[in-house]
Amino acid sequence: MATVPGIDVSYWNAGIDWPKVRATGQRFVFVKATEGETYTDPTFADNWSGAKSAGLLRGAYCFFHPKLDPKKQATRFINAVKAVNDNGELPSVLDLEADDGQPKNKIIAAAKVWLDAVEKAFGRKPIIYSGFYFLQDHFSEAGGGPPAWARDYALWMPQYPTQFSPGMNPSLPRGWFKWTFWQYTDKGAVNGVNANVDLNLFSGTLEELYKFAGAQPPNQKPKTHTVAAGDTFESIANQYGVTVRELVSANHQLLKAGDKLTVPVAVAIPQEGGDSSGSAGGGSTSTGKTYTVKPGDMLSVIAVKFGTTVSAIASLNTITNINNISVGQVLKIP
Repeated sequence: MATVPGIDVSYWNAGIDWPKVRATGQRFVFVKATEGETYTDPTFADNWSGAKSAGLLRGAYCFFHPKLDPKKQATRFINAVKAVNDNGELPSVLDLEADDGQPKNKIIAAAKVWLDAVEKAFGRKPIIYSGFYFLQDHFSEAGGGPPAWARDYALWMPQYPTQFSPGMNPSLPRGWFKWTFWQYTDKGAVNGVNANVDLNLFSGTLEELYKFAGAQPPNQKPKTHTVAAGDTFESIANQYGVTVRELVSANHQLLKAGDKLTVPVAVAIPQEGGDSSGSAGGGSTSTGKTYTVKPGDMLSVIAVKFGTTVSAIASLNTITNINNISVGQVLKIP
């Protein structure tokens, strides 16, 4: 099962170094734009432009309050996105997780008003972000399933397994048959973000992600970098927003000052999972490989050695600080 990694951010992740984020293998981001009728995230514009400059696919989201006027919430969101003169590549997102003490029929009706208004403004159906129990308890009709129209919308689910393993899937509530994005932890560690960050997966290949976004992969020529004293593959990768694996694959040489390196066009490295029948509460955690950390090792070098990513190793080993590994530490390799 192919998946593509990404993150979602808000005010709590201010000051992001986006090229470093891109260099970890992340390929998309959802950015908080608004909440309710009156709040616009003060970091939205900076996160929106920063993610674009690093080449990430972007979608904006609104934290929705069913007790408030859905038309006013939609207008707030639409105006915030239009104010940055860039609608992004991914569809907009309705963040549906607060019931505000409202009955389910009102929640469903209010959500549809927002969805219709945003679709009319941007010309494509938004994504619904919501969890298993919210959809089951607050977004279902007689018989236990969602309203029939809801199945026309892509689903982004938050569901956090005790220990995530590649190849797992979130459990779907009754009446939902497919997930498009999965937020599998809210305690991720990603280089370039100075706080815990939500980690997500897109269900499909990179090509399918670009198709879903209605975007074309970047069409750029490789760059050339002249190696300076103190340069490492990791520092150069962070500078240009490519992964260490991409950089090393394009330059089979040791680094010497004055050498010229080819910096490849940034492309995603889909994560290949195993059994696609797992659920968030189950699935095998065995990877079949382990590696014992040696003096001088960094996660980026280990990731290149085994053809994986830093974020994948960190997730599998519950590493919160990717710059802090110990000699003798035994790592599971995805």
